[in-house]
Amino acid sequence: MNHVLIFAIFRTEAWWAHVGRHLGVDRVTVLTDTRGRGDRSVTDDFYAAYRRFLKADVHESDLVARDEVRDAIARCRVLRWLPERQATAMVLGMAQAMDQALAALAPDSIVSLPIDSYVTDMLERRARARGIPYFELTAGTLPGLSMLLHRGALVTTEGAPDEEEVAARSAEISNPEFAPIYVQNARTFTRAKFHRVQAYFQLRAWAFNLLARAARDPLNLRALDSQTWLGHKARASDVRVLSMIDHDWQERLAAFPRERRVLFGLQMFPEASIDYWIDDLRLIRQEDMLLELARRLSDAGFQIVVKDHPLQFGFRQTALLEALQAIPNVVLVPYEVTGNAMLAQCGVSVTATGTLGLQAALLGNTSIAGQAYYVVEDDFVVLRTWEDLATVPDRLLNDAPMDSVEARRARIIRHVLKGSFDGPFMSLFGFKADAPNDEVTQMGRELGRRMRLVGPEGEDWHGKVGAARVGGHAGSPLGGPEGRL
Repeated sequence: MNHVLIFAIFRTEAWWAHVGRHLGVDRVTVLTDTRGRGDRSVTDDFYAAYRRFLKADVHESDLVARDEVRDAIARCRVLRWLPERQATAMVLGMAQAMDQALAALAPDSIVSLPIDSYVTDMLERRARARGIPYFELTAGTLPGLSMLLHRGALVTTEGAPDEEEVAARSAEISNPEFAPIYVQNARTFTRAKFHRVQAYFQLRAWAFNLLARAARDPLNLRALDSQTWLGHKARASDVRVLSMIDHDWQERLAAFPRERRVLFGLQMFPEASIDYWIDDLRLIRQEDMLLELARRLSDAGFQIVVKDHPLQFGFRQTALLEALQAIPNVVLVPYEVTGNAMLAQCGVSVTATGTLGLQAALLGNTSIAGQAYYVVEDDFVVLRTWEDLATVPDRLLNDAPMDSVEARRARIIRHVLKGSFDGPFMSLFGFKADAPNDEVTQMGRELGRRMRLVGPEGEDWHGKVGAARVGGHAGSPLGGPEGRL
């Protein structure tokens, strides 16, 4: 591994540049989608290609098949709300720009933060087509650790973790109040705060739009993502969520035994981990999925306990909550109640990729989850396709009980440790280029070691484990049902 390409989103370029200097490789290039930032930008190449594809009104290119275009649009929180012709041209244009960058730079490996839009989606797809391993760096679930992912899969090592560390980590997270360092809770939920959030983000949208146009970059992802006309954005009228809360929720929960209470821990919406970790596009329609599952569970005699994400206050459209409340046996608990408190109250948890799914399993609850990095097959009820939703009630009623909480916890911790490494990822936040601290240097060294260990010159995770992952539909980023694209 001699040349590493780093894709840096806006305002992370300096941190990545410092990390890159300590990877222990001959060459590092920081690529961005913003003119004048990093070592190279794809912006001008993108617009040139975008205009050609928009004028030609085509549905695919030599690089991206029509099914892949549809898949990429369906996954991106911005493109799915744009006119199809424009969104298609943006996908094809970005794929062309990324391919030109890869052809010119010829990196051995690529690393970025987790894929969260069509921009990095296209970079990973073009890297895969060229046989270049792509790593996504993120904070570890366990304190003090970092992880490498690939579209929701944990990039693990072949060796087993030390059993003493497994035991120590198990004890560390067995506390019911445990939460990963990146999990934050808001504390104030009032009409005034809701309207402040709305006002701030409206002003932010106007400012980003003006800045993007001034920079001759009107399709800038940050600017588009901030716009309040996107279909998932909350409106001022959604403040009525405060009047929808079931303030008698404790009494209502008491009407069902704990094992019949199912916690729906709602995630941020839209959520990149849902969009880019889950293969089945039908499950990415998260609101439809939750409603379908709630109906099935309610019909089977379960109670649905809905807990919205605290950081979603001011951003959640009430339509989902209203549709859930129309289903019998649904309770909407206050925002102030923590997810950990509800895990103690409910015997079953439902989440697509959220941390509550991991916490539920570690506490011994039945955890229903999607294709998240922490999933160990026999310790979760895993949703891979829409058809799996129909099997959930029967599984809850008839599956054999787990052997023991301790045994399950150890299995999950072993799995997570195999994909974790020492690395202060949180050094990204508050980084100052003129005064970098030792943690950023350590991050670079540890990341370089890890990439060499699991890369092509080491255990070759992508060539072994990654190559075995196959998508379930044509256009999937993992390849179609008949093999990888």
